[in-house]
Amino acid sequence: MITSFLSSIPSIIASLLGITAIIVFHEFGHFIFCKLFNVYTPTFSIGMGNILYSKQIGQTKFCLSAAPIGGYVEIASEKGIKGTLGFDEIPYYQKFLIILGGILCNFLLTYIIFFGLFFTGMPESGMPYETNTTSIQQVKPSSINAIHLQSSDRILAINNIDTNQDASIIKKQLIHAIKSGEKQILASIQRNDQQVSTQLNINTNQPHTLSNMLDTTFEKKRPLGLIASLQEAYKTTAFCLNAIIQGLKGLLSSQPTKGFVGPIMAVAISSKSAQKGFSHLLLLLAIISINLGFMNLLPLPIFDGGQFVMFTIESITRKKLSDRVRNIIGISSWVFALTLMIIFSLKDIYALAF
Repeated sequence: MITSFLSSIPSIIASLLGITAIIVFHEFGHFIFCKLFNVYTPTFSIGMGNILYSKQIGQTKFCLSAAPIGGYVEIASEKGIKGTLGFDEIPYYQKFLIILGGILCNFLLTYIIFFGLFFTGMPESGMPYETNTTSIQQVKPSSINAIHLQSSDRILAINNIDTNQDASIIKKQLIHAIKSGEKQILASIQRNDQQVSTQLNINTNQPHTLSNMLDTTFEKKRPLGLIASLQEAYKTTAFCLNAIIQGLKGLLSSQPTKGFVGPIMAVAISSKSAQKGFSHLLLLLAIISINLGFMNLLPLPIFDGGQFVMFTIESITRKKLSDRVRNIIGISSWVFALTLMIIFSLKDIYALAF
C-alpha cells in the first residue's frame, strides 16, 4: 500500500499543479481587465498562504505562496499608486467585465484545451465525440470477449444497425443495452474475407467508454485538422455547459449530491487521470475549468456572481452597502461554503475508503 502511494505521488503533484493553473488562469482574467481599465492590483499570487518568493513588476507584486492549491489577485477598492483607480470608482460596465473576466478565461481555457486535444489526438472518454474506429486493435486473453473478437476484426453492425464505420453508433447501442439491463448484444463482424455474427459480452461496470464496455482496444482515429478541431472544440464545450446546467437542475429537484464531488475526490480523480497520461489529465482539467467558471456564476458573495449582485444593487440604489452588511453576507457565505466543503470531503473520504 505504501509503495502504491509513493508511486502515485508524481501524478498527485501533477494534478495539484493542474488545478492551481486553472485557478490562476481564472484570476488572470480579472487581472487583465483590471490593467485594461487602470484599476490598482497590489498583489497577484500563485498559491495561497505564506509568501515564499515575490517580485515587484510595475504596480503589482507577483508572489509564489506556500499552499500549492489556488491563487488570487488583490483588487484595490480605492485609488492606488501613480494615478491608478479603485474598483469602487470605475463605471458599472467596467466592474462587470472585470468580474466576468475570470469566468470567460475559464471557458476560454476549456475551449483551448479541447482544441489542442482534438488537433493532437483526443483520448477516449465519455464525451460525445468518439475517438475510435470500428476496427479492433487488440483483444487481451483475459477479455470478456476473447472468444468473440480478434485483432483486425471490424464491427459492421451492432444490434442489427449498420455502423457505417462510425464507432459512436456502437457506443450508443451499448449504452442503450446497459440501460435496458442487457449483458450481451448482437454484432456482425468482418473477419478477413468473411462476415461473422456473434453475441458480444458487455462490461456493465464500466459504461463510459467503448473500450471499457467491450473490454477490448479499438484502432484510433487520426487527429483532426485545424478547422475540424476548432469546430469539435466548440461542440464539446457546449456539451459540457449543457451537462452542467442539467446537473444543476437535478441538484435543485431531487438528488442533492449525486454527481458532485469534493476537493479530495477532485484531486483523486485528476491523479488517476494523470497516471493514464498527460492527455487524460488535460481532458479532466478542461472539464474542471468549465465547472469552475460556471460555479463562479452562482450568486454567493464568495463567488464572482455574488460580487456582481452586490455591486449591481449598489449601482441601482446609488448607495454603498455598509461594512456591517458586507461582513454579515461574507461570513454567512463562507460558513455555507465551508459546510458544503466539509460534507463533500467526508463523502469523498467514505467513497475512497469503502
